[in-house]
Amino acid sequence: MSVYDNLISILFKLPDGRSLEEYFKNVLLVGKIGANDLQADVTFAATGLKKYSSYDEVLADFQSTSQFALEANAIFNQKNNTQTTSQIMYLMIAKQSDSESVSQALDNAKSVDGKFAKVVPVSREASDIKSVADWCLANDRFCDFVVTDVDDVADIVADENNYAYGIFRKNVTSPIASAVASTSTCGYFGGKDGSAQFTQLTGILPETYSGSEISEMNSNNVAYYTNVSPIDGGDTDSFGYNWVIGSKMLGGELRQRQMIMHYIKKSMGLMALEFFNQKPVYDETGNNLLLTMAEKQFKSFQTYNLVIATTAEQVGYQLKVTPIRTGSESIMNTDAEAYNAKKFKLTGYYYDAIVGEKVDFLFYVDPSDEQVEQILGE
Repeated sequence: MSVYDNLISILFKLPDGRSLEEYFKNVLLVGKIGANDLQADVTFAATGLKKYSSYDEVLADFQSTSQFALEANAIFNQKNNTQTTSQIMYLMIAKQSDSESVSQALDNAKSVDGKFAKVVPVSREASDIKSVADWCLANDRFCDFVVTDVDDVADIVADENNYAYGIFRKNVTSPIASAVASTSTCGYFGGKDGSAQFTQLTGILPETYSGSEISEMNSNNVAYYTNVSPIDGGDTDSFGYNWVIGSKMLGGELRQRQMIMHYIKKSMGLMALEFFNQKPVYDETGNNLLLTMAEKQFKSFQTYNLVIATTAEQVGYQLKVTPIRTGSESIMNTDAEAYNAKKFKLTGYYYDAIVGEKVDFLFYVDPSDEQVEQILGE
């Protein structure tokens, strides 16, 4: 019996329309928890992972002076978290024991509860930051972290890691990365959501940077939080705004575009599971069902401002299922491996609502162990 057999027997008992909301509304904080972090007589969860729905719940476990409490305060008190449409659902705290690496702590957290799209490390050490960035790239998650020396992220930039977002801070205890992470947790990532650029942060003071510092950060795709005013000089802050400046991941991709691509990929994966939940026949009937479900998904992407709207002047997306047995272009005649494995084949493109660039895609809907593992992110 395969992994897929086990999974599908469960899926048949579940309703359609399952939601990715919690996955995108949770932030995972990871780091070493010392004796001075916890309240008296508190023992952290034996699983190494605990979920919190408010700052008060965090204070029941952690001292207010603990870095974990500082990070939690920043996460729960950003302006967007007063709006139910974009409100963080849970802060998840993962404990890194003295005997394990930060990547091992993340592996454990994922095995206990993998419903998190964002990771924030408490550590500011360059080696820990690199490990978290590498883990997120390999495990299809995003990470936000504090950069105290631009040289610390040189390898991450060189690796073109577009799952890592670094924000510079001279104050090494500032919870600014947690604040940024919590402002993009709603999962739609259209409009203002998902883009850190021009975000105003609650409880975080701006810093002042020289021209050379700004140039170094810009050239390495490192973001920063500062006051932007048209008037130079002291006491001119009231003429400007405190903003996050930096729209790119360390690998150079726009943060918002990367999150949109991730959301679409996960949503299409969930759609594939729902498609197989209806026991499709491997023929044109199954193909038509797949196309109908995919059309519904992409229309929702337009509703949430992820894909440009379709009008008389422009087409936001185009989808096509490849015929299974009919014609010279059919799967049977052009893709024997896919045909023998009974894979459905969906192709198309969409125009990103952020910059209007065309994104081509090929999506095999494949009832194999490999496909299921890809969908689940294992």
